[in-house]
Amino acid sequence: MEEKGEPAEPGAKRKRKRLSIGVKGLDAMLGGGIPAGYSVLLAGPSGSGKSVLASEFISEGASHGEPGIIAVFEKRPNEYSTDGPSGQRFDRLFRKGKVGILQSRPLDLSIDEMLNQIIEEIHRLKARRLVIDSLSGFELALAPTFRQDFRESLYRMVTVLTGMGITMMMTAEVEDSYTDLRFSPHGTAFLTDAIIMQRYIAFKGQLQRIMGVVKVRGSAHSKDLRAFEITEDGIVMGKKLGSYDGLLTGNPELIPTLIRALSKTGDKEPRRRRVSRRTRR
Repeated sequence: MEEKGEPAEPGAKRKRKRLSIGVKGLDAMLGGGIPAGYSVLLAGPSGSGKSVLASEFISEGASHGEPGIIAVFEKRPNEYSTDGPSGQRFDRLFRKGKVGILQSRPLDLSIDEMLNQIIEEIHRLKARRLVIDSLSGFELALAPTFRQDFRESLYRMVTVLTGMGITMMMTAEVEDSYTDLRFSPHGTAFLTDAIIMQRYIAFKGQLQRIMGVVKVRGSAHSKDLRAFEITEDGIVMGKKLGSYDGLLTGNPELIPTLIRALSKTGDKEPRRRRVSRRTRR
């Protein structure tokens, strides 16, 4: 006869399932992916790759039995389907009905109307993931009378959707400011369970995109800043930039202790070569 396991203690928290965001290196930085039912704020300047990452997040879920929805407020829906493998995968999933796209009617929405549209689409697709791209576009799409209470209404919306078990990502465009660290022009960062930051830096004479995880509520996560590239296959994470200081100032510098270590190595290396030449003689 099998022994029964001990019952869980009253009030014990169940460990949340982790969902892949669609980028392997970023999943590792998040501590194994995004906890199911979390809200994620993805913040970065124009062109940093927010919409690319958002479509990866939706495509990854739809490819593994979790249909998703993108509520579009800035881009045209067909801009998510590109010629590369990543865009083609998104297009296939959309045609199969595993991805839904909601496009707003500008300037006449209320948050409650948008919420009702999203919930209807969630039920139709049996969706488990949602992207709002972007918060700035969402606010502009609202009728003027509803913009005053945007933050409070958004909080209510996020609470309702995550309460349904939806894992959602919201993009926010922020200017690259090298004097302060901001994640949203709406003061909404506190509403979300996780924050992913994208930035530009000047690195070795080129503009380089970097990404970092700012928070994952109730979970450990990587504090590294990592370079990344946008390729035909989507986002590819690069190396850690731990050898450089001042990354968020836009002009990183090699850490002084490493400069000294490298210079010492440089002093010794020629001596080894000279010794080896004498040995050969």
